[in-house]
Amino acid sequence: MRTIKFRQKKRKRMPVLNTTSTADISFILLIFFLVTTSLDTDKGLPRQLPPMPKEEKSETMQVDKEKVIELDISASNIVTVNGKQADVASLSSLLEKHIAAFPTDHVVSIHADRESSYDTYFLIQNTLVNTYQGFRDSYCRKHFGKPFAKCSQDNQSAAMKAFPQRISEQVDAAEENGKGGEE
Repeated sequence: MRTIKFRQKKRKRMPVLNTTSTADISFILLIFFLVTTSLDTDKGLPRQLPPMPKEEKSETMQVDKEKVIELDISASNIVTVNGKQADVASLSSLLEKHIAAFPTDHVVSIHADRESSYDTYFLIQNTLVNTYQGFRDSYCRKHFGKPFAKCSQDNQSAAMKAFPQRISEQVDAAEENGKGGEE
């Protein structure tokens, strides 16, 4: 009797990748991307604070009461303009009327309660900036025939002189005495 031998199939071996340095390479790539990537930073308000006084001397400025518009933000985020409650839509028109009435002599006085939200405060600040920008833009269009952003530096400074930002921010008495938020 004859025995038949079956040939066993030889399994083909898959080539194996050497992955010992994969972790090192991924770590190096991670560090490379962390170092070269720029992260978005939050932008603040474009305000330039006055220099610190060398002496502890505060100056008071005499301002006519009718030229001052008082904005107050309460702890519950209610905005009042000269003692009357206002929403942001009406705030813009009130500011426009006041600044148009007193273009160079006006003062915008802002008082925000310590418990008010930043969102409300920045909404007020953005409304102020947009209102001033609108006045300066219309001034440049009227006198120079182009928008504020496309005017020369001299023309922009003329528009800023015609409509200066005169903003006064009041501080709570507790903050003024150096106590800050502590009680």
